[in-house]
Amino acid sequence: MGPAVVRVMGMCALLALLGCSPRPRTTLADNHTVLAQTPPKDRILRFASTSAELLDPAQVADTAGHHLMMNVFEGLYVYNRGDGPAVPAMAQSRDVSADGLTWTFHLRTNLRWSDGTPLTAEDFAWSWLRVLEPKTASRSAQLLWFVKGAQALNSGEDPNPQHVGISVLDPLTLRVQLTNPTPFFEALLCEMPYVPTPRHLVQRWGAAWVEPGHIASNGPFVLSAYQDRKHAILKRNPTYWDAPSVWLDGIEILLTDSDQTAFDWYEVGRTQWHGDTALPMDKLPALRASGRVDLRTDPKLCSYYFSLRVDRPPLDDPRIRQAINLAIDKERLAVHVLRGGQPIASGAVPALFSNSHGYQSPAGDGYDPERARQLLAEAGHPHGLGLPPIRFSFNTGEGHRVIAEFVQRNLQENLGIRLELINMEWGSLLKALQAGDFAIGRSSWCADYPDPLTFLEVFHSQSKANYSGYRNATYDARIAAIAAEVDTQKRNTLITLAEQQLNTDLPMLPVYHYTWNYLVKPYVLGYERHMQDAHPLKYIRFADAQELAQIQGGAQLHLPALTVPSARPASQSPSAESL
Repeated sequence: MGPAVVRVMGMCALLALLGCSPRPRTTLADNHTVLAQTPPKDRILRFASTSAELLDPAQVADTAGHHLMMNVFEGLYVYNRGDGPAVPAMAQSRDVSADGLTWTFHLRTNLRWSDGTPLTAEDFAWSWLRVLEPKTASRSAQLLWFVKGAQALNSGEDPNPQHVGISVLDPLTLRVQLTNPTPFFEALLCEMPYVPTPRHLVQRWGAAWVEPGHIASNGPFVLSAYQDRKHAILKRNPTYWDAPSVWLDGIEILLTDSDQTAFDWYEVGRTQWHGDTALPMDKLPALRASGRVDLRTDPKLCSYYFSLRVDRPPLDDPRIRQAINLAIDKERLAVHVLRGGQPIASGAVPALFSNSHGYQSPAGDGYDPERARQLLAEAGHPHGLGLPPIRFSFNTGEGHRVIAEFVQRNLQENLGIRLELINMEWGSLLKALQAGDFAIGRSSWCADYPDPLTFLEVFHSQSKANYSGYRNATYDARIAAIAAEVDTQKRNTLITLAEQQLNTDLPMLPVYHYTWNYLVKPYVLGYERHMQDAHPLKYIRFADAQELAQIQGGAQLHLPALTVPSARPASQSPSAESL
């Protein structure tokens, strides 16, 4: 997902070469104009996004759906404002056993769904088990596998939900037993599979329970309207436990697949944040050159890659996969085409875990077209002879098309391999990926929790996001070993071995790791850098008159991360055996 009128003729020539059709361009605002802008009179935040694939939190797996529903539903914990640790939400407190395996959560009193129905610990237990039920077909169920017995239920190996480590001790107390100590469990609790869903409505309305008019939620906002490809309307939830702290009265999300349209909306003042869409690639150089104060560039725990179907010809031959990887000039793509500061990727894990985990990814293959040609010849296809066109599926978006056409040229020029480019809407691409109806498919993965394992477990043989059809028992065993290991050094060694295995087998072709370039009005306060790109909108407010004067004077205002209450010392927490 990654980057006015462009004054650099090189980019114009490149875009013309790539077949981008000319269109009217919005004139870039200057800094004086941006700083002079004032908040809307209503307390409504407006931004752009693509349409959500699904709205049921048990099934949400795409970025647009996640960012929408994380403001409608809330779990035991919620993301902090900025990169701070997760903070208690539905949970008021928690105890952790000395061995780190048993977590006991104490819910806040008087929690209610937006329709007034009481919300209890039973809602959490039922909802988590619903995610794990194979018939739910949740592609995010893997995030619950850290719970004892969860993977066995989800895979159908053990269909008895009573064997899963989720227990309701009383209406306000939930006990969770983990398979292994999981220090990032609180971060996991912020994710969609861990939020509660209203059992009384799911059972009454079936799949239609998420429709406006049927839905009830427990987050800071309720879904008032949703019209695919048009808009989503959220209104403030008066029954939310922390309602007095929510400043916004509502949210309007304008839905589009066009990066250019989203940018135009922002520039003319229709939105205050340009949203979940990427900045148009041809706008970024001019935005940077102008020194726009509303342009931000943040590191992001996301990887952009291509899924390769390893279980059918011609990509079932690892030499062909390796040749394709070696024949793509990723550095030129990142530096001269994308120009968004993206670090090129030679593996699955972004290079953002060196400080937090002491982890450095092993070096992968770089650009080597001569070696690529040798491998292709060894596979029996010198200069691409005998290879039919290979289908490359990607979703609508100016950046995705430019990348696809760049790769198409690289493979044609360096290997004689022909790519058949298939452009489709995001929802259609997702269905094609899930069905395995592709040869090369545009993919990406953003961290579900701040740990390298989140990027590796995608390619576990049972992962619903393993679109490549990759099956490797050794790799699966390494993923299990990483999850079980508590020693940091030993764990990093295991992570290295898993990454090296992916680099050898290449079920995914790494392209780049993300930086996120985005625009947000200076008067929007509380939208702080978060490496998982998680921004609960309950933290957002518009600047007041005094703050506006500071902003117009050149100050950049930021709101701090929230303080996390101290947990009870482990020595005072109940042991796993005593529960």
